Amino acid sequence: MIYELNHVGGRVRDLDASLEFYGGLGAEVVDRLFMSGSRVNRVHIQLATGLVELLHHEEPDEQATYGLNHVGFMTDDLDGDYARLMALGYDELSSPRVAGSGQGRLAFLSDPNGVRVELLQRSEEFRVPPITSGAVQAFSYVGVAAPDLDAAAEFYGTHLGMEQVADDTFRLGADAVKLLPSATTTIDHLGLAGTPSGNPVADPDGNRVAFA
Repeated sequence: MIYELNHVGGRVRDLDASLEFYGGLGAEVVDRLFMSGSRVNRVHIQLATGLVELLHHEEPDEQATYGLNHVGFMTDDLDGDYARLMALGYDELSSPRVAGSGQGRLAFLSDPNGVRVELLQRSEEFRVPPITSGAVQAFSYVGVAAPDLDAAAEFYGTHLGMEQVADDTFRLGADAVKLLPSATTTIDHLGLAGTPSGNPVADPDGNRVAFA
């Protein structure tokens, strides 16, 4: 069973710059690991309740795309949930395998609008109690592209088991996804509650952060 929206993550150009940006919002580092096989630094930071996974490759790659590019969900039955979603016709990106970190197993698939979805089965828990000492008082949602809104609602609500808490918003565990028909990137922005308010800002890789 899929039981938690665990994180939003992606590749960063400059890990220190990203940590400085999110640290300025009150984020705390809750996990740090170097994956020697791929030579990737993986850092989980927490904003309020939400985990953000920063992946920094030591070897530069001119062809790489940077920024948030997937949402990760926890499951207690990776093989069963992945097979069920494949049988429903969703696109396979990476079949179940041992994670590069060695922490459990993972798989990737695509939602109906091309958003990369990671399924994770592991025993490690990186989340700490809600952090409310900085500018971010709540992690409201991850905004994901949903030009086909009905198909996205069926995927997240019916097939991932998320609770619909608004016309366009689905929650599982502490955090939520918001479906955005007009988004121009698969992960459009992070919706946060707190201060500062006003126009969205962006992290060093161009990921938008919107306060409400």
